[in-house]
Formats: sequence, C-alpha cells, structure tokens
Amino acid sequence: MVKQINELNNNKPNKAELKEIIAVNITGSRGKKNIIQKGFYLEQNNPNPFNKQTSIQFILPYQTRVSIIITNCYGRVVDKIISRAYDAGAYNLEFLGDGLPKGTYFYHVIADKFSDSREMELIK
Repeated sequence: MVKQINELNNNKPNKAELKEIIAVNITGSRGKKNIIQKGFYLEQNNPNPFNKQTSIQFILPYQTRVSIIITNCYGRVVDKIISRAYDAGAYNLEFLGDGLPKGTYFYHVIADKFSDSREMELIK
C-alpha cells in the first residue's frame, strides 16, 4: 500500500499562528461546521465509504509522536501507517486500500495522551 503525508501548513507556526491553525472550519458531507479546537483533533475520513483512496486529517497542538494504525472489524492490525514525531499543525494523510478486501475498517490515532478512532468503509 502506498501512503503519503501532506503537511497542510509548510512552516512551523509561532504561538499566534498556532491559535489560527487550531481554529478551523471543517466542511463535511453533512454540511459546514465551525469547530474551535483547543487540542488534538481527528477528522472523519473523506470520502467515506471509499473505493480506493481516502483522506485522513488530524491536528496536533504541539510537537509529539504520532502513530496511526488500521484494523479490520475483528481488531486485527492490517497496516501501521505512521509512527514518528510531527510538529504542531494540521496534517492530511492519503490512505490507499489496495490489497484489502471490501469491508469495515477502523483507523486509530495515538499521540501523547490522546487517542481516538474512526470507522471507515472500503467498497470495491
């Protein structure tokens, strides 16, 4: 599987810029929501369900080590996407479901004292 991380903000933010990064507008399939995020945030993948490729976005309020794993509906790890340190900011991860059978999967993000999971559906 091919994975790619795209940093949404290319420069390291100072404290004033960090406040701007953390206050985000998120547009989802159900409309526009204004979210003021004071800490970590994990967005629902988009599109969901997905055929081949989907995007996973997350926000980090400070530099920390991040791990993202994909599990199937039985809890078996099918992929470990990333495990490394990231600076504060917003990140977009493109996940390709090549080689995986259709079905329900979960992506889990672990960063410092934060952990969150979301469900995603792979269709073929």
